[in-house]
Amino acid sequence: MLTLTKDRALALVLLLIVAVMWIESGNIRPATSWQPYGSALFPRILLVVTGLLSLLVLFRSLLAGAPARTLARRSFGEWLAHNRKVFSLFALFGLYAALLPMVGYIIATLAFLVTSLGLLLGIDSRRKWIINLAVSFTLVPLVFVIFRYGLNVWLP
Repeated sequence: MLTLTKDRALALVLLLIVAVMWIESGNIRPATSWQPYGSALFPRILLVVTGLLSLLVLFRSLLAGAPARTLARRSFGEWLAHNRKVFSLFALFGLYAALLPMVGYIIATLAFLVTSLGLLLGIDSRRKWIINLAVSFTLVPLVFVIFRYGLNVWLP
């Protein structure tokens, strides 16, 4: 008998979402005379890729067999301690969203990126600090320039 594992549940839910979104993509306006492809092409490409990857996860979970039950139940405090980085990132993102209209895109995004990369990398050496600062001070202005001058989109 097959049991419903996390991988199987995820794959089935994603396949259901892909099916619903594929049907709904039929409501996107068809191509006009000056468009070579319709507006639904890109979303459908993403849906096909997501569907194929979901099928791959489903098949791999079926080939793996029944999972071994080696993990013991954790208390809520242990679970919270184990997932503290995830909650910290959510809090950082909330702070970023609150600061964005006040201090602007460049300052808020630099602070968010440096802090979140520091949290994820575990800044404990000079090399990691250099990587963190190099990535942050390269990506933020690059994205700003691309949106502002390339795409003509104003960032806050």
